[in-house]
Amino acid sequence: MQSPFASRLHTNYCASDDEIFELEELLVEPRLRLAKVDGEILALRQKLYELVEQRDSLDAYIQSHKALMSPIRRIPLDVLEQIFIACLPAHRNCVMSAQEAPVLLGRVCSSWRTLSLSAPRLWSRLHIVLPPPDHESLSRDGDIYASKTAQRLEVASAWLGRTGTCPLSISVERNFHPNLLDLPEDLVETLIPYASRWQNLRLALPFSGLERLSMLSENDVPLLMSLSLSTPNVDPEFTWSPAGILYAPNLSKFEFAGSGIIPSALPLRWDTLTELSLRVSSWNPRQNLTCEMALDILSRCHALRRCQLFIQGVSETQVLTTNSVVPSSFLCALELQCYKAPLRTYEYLLNQFSHFEVEELTIRGSHDREERQDVQGITAVLVRFARLRSIVVQVGIFSKLAFEDFLRRLPSTIQCLEIIDTADWDSNDVLDDEALQIFEGSPVVCPALQEFTIANTRLLTDEALRRFIVSRSPTLRLVDITFSRERQVDILPSLQQFVGAGLKISLTYPPNPAHPRFSPWQGLPDAPDSW
Repeated sequence: MQSPFASRLHTNYCASDDEIFELEELLVEPRLRLAKVDGEILALRQKLYELVEQRDSLDAYIQSHKALMSPIRRIPLDVLEQIFIACLPAHRNCVMSAQEAPVLLGRVCSSWRTLSLSAPRLWSRLHIVLPPPDHESLSRDGDIYASKTAQRLEVASAWLGRTGTCPLSISVERNFHPNLLDLPEDLVETLIPYASRWQNLRLALPFSGLERLSMLSENDVPLLMSLSLSTPNVDPEFTWSPAGILYAPNLSKFEFAGSGIIPSALPLRWDTLTELSLRVSSWNPRQNLTCEMALDILSRCHALRRCQLFIQGVSETQVLTTNSVVPSSFLCALELQCYKAPLRTYEYLLNQFSHFEVEELTIRGSHDREERQDVQGITAVLVRFARLRSIVVQVGIFSKLAFEDFLRRLPSTIQCLEIIDTADWDSNDVLDDEALQIFEGSPVVCPALQEFTIANTRLLTDEALRRFIVSRSPTLRLVDITFSRERQVDILPSLQQFVGAGLKISLTYPPNPAHPRFSPWQGLPDAPDSW
């Protein structure tokens, strides 16, 4: 539209009295047209509103009828139940959360809820996290804590009541607090009625619960195959019944973490165990796992496949006896942990083996700065393990020079190497760029290396890691590095050619710290970070 005031529009010009009269006359006709257009828009909006209402009504009518033809409703109930079971986590027990199956399945509709509650296999695995104690709980002598625990156990009881006659897999996680260890707890009493159907049991419990558990006989747990117990302190006078739960006829996996027991005196069916983990620590030397005790245990376990031992170290002045043992010919994975003269301890222990079939070895611990370190002995033993393809090593075992020498002497059969850094310890200068450069020199260290993992490294630079990956790219298949520092340089763009050739690279840097929250996934390997 043309305007005689075009040159004045969108400026700060102030109209005169005469111009104001002229402007009023000029706007009469546009105002009438605007009112007409507004009326048309209002009419169209009203029409559109009516059409939208008609459309929504028709769509609701169609969708409600289409639902009657939905394929999911035509699936037979037995097939739908199998689909429900496939929704469960395959590698761990189910948690008490509506964010995943089986609880989530019952939140979809009434028919799914009815089916899920009537399917025992959906509820045959359960992970229980007892509520953590807080200041309010402790200030009232544990009344609040006991109330919260009772509520959690009531849910657990209802859960287990849906399991029918299915074998059960149960795990319990809890935070131990000195003021709450003696509180009456009905956890074990909640689980005892189902003992005849226990198949896999993992419990973190106080000594009172352990005492109640020990009252069960081997006949009370005929299906028990896996038993894991964690307790902070066992009464020195406590003894296990010779024909109790530890002597269960089908028990093939046993784990114990805590103190107050003599490991070799446990009344287990040693010759039927395929997996064994003993993490025993005590101020009483008789209750620690010595090298001699460990060798004695290994000589009894003829079917053992995987073993984890927390061993009391040997001193340089200790006289060591030679007592060759024949460990299980099936033993393929061995983990050793020691915090006193670990290299000497591991060298002595492994030297007693009469044959060397281990494929996966883990050695953890820490050394005294005053300790004399010589890696020739331990590496000479490792070379005798002809099938050794995977090794996990914690750098706290070594001084810096000893660690670098150890890397140079690793057996040529190693395909998987994992290094656990100790960034929070005093010996945090062991793993740095110089250690990684060992793999780039000649002769080639670990020529068959395919998988390389480092956990919790701080000093290793991104650029040194890039050089390592480039130098070992022909054989590497996986690089997984977790840093305890911020990223310095983004090296992934420069490594895309290797990623395109099949190399998997995972670089993890620390996220922003978050306030800790209670999680029903606590204690599980895949607990979500965002909870």
